[in-house]
Amino acid sequence: MNFTQQQKSPGRQLTGFAVVVLLHVGLIYALVTGLGSNIVEVIKAPIETKIIEEVKPPPPDVPPPPPPPKLAAPPPPYIPPPEIQIAKPPAPTPVPTVATVAPPAPQAPPVARPQAAPAVPDSEVSARPISGGSPKYPPRMLDQGREGHVDVTCDVDTDGKTSNCTVTSVTGGQAFADSALEYVKTARYKPAIKNGVAVAEPHHTFSIGFTLK
Repeated sequence: MNFTQQQKSPGRQLTGFAVVVLLHVGLIYALVTGLGSNIVEVIKAPIETKIIEEVKPPPPDVPPPPPPPKLAAPPPPYIPPPEIQIAKPPAPTPVPTVATVAPPAPQAPPVARPQAAPAVPDSEVSARPISGGSPKYPPRMLDQGREGHVDVTCDVDTDGKTSNCTVTSVTGGQAFADSALEYVKTARYKPAIKNGVAVAEPHHTFSIGFTLK
């Protein structure tokens, strides 16, 4: 059925054929008038080429090689010092010695040594006076039947006399102290002896007792 329809429209086929022929004629005309040369020139234009170098990454940091080890020079070989032979000096010839005997010295007569005086022993001031009698018993204390004791301190000179006397202790009453102090001031004692010489003795204490007999 389609085939019969196509056979009945020959005008459409002629129109399509005419269009194709016109296209070919126009193309040929364009080539002849220069359009083809322009196209060829465009095609023949020089082509610029660029070579892009490949960017290589920087090489990794490589540490420098270690320095070569320092080799110490070997010590020089030990060379022992040469032995030196020292000749011993000849032994001295013994010389005979002659001993001389000195004559004995004359003996001196013995010298009589003076006899030393007997040493005087050291001693303190005598407890009893060599002069001055004895202390007086206070009459009032004697009537009352009282006893006492007094300590008196004095400086004793080299001649046995006293000075700077003071009462240091008293028992029984002040009357005993007054009697003892007066007695010590007027009495004379044997001085102290040291290395055989009389010496002064400060702060010597005299103990005086008052007792009823």
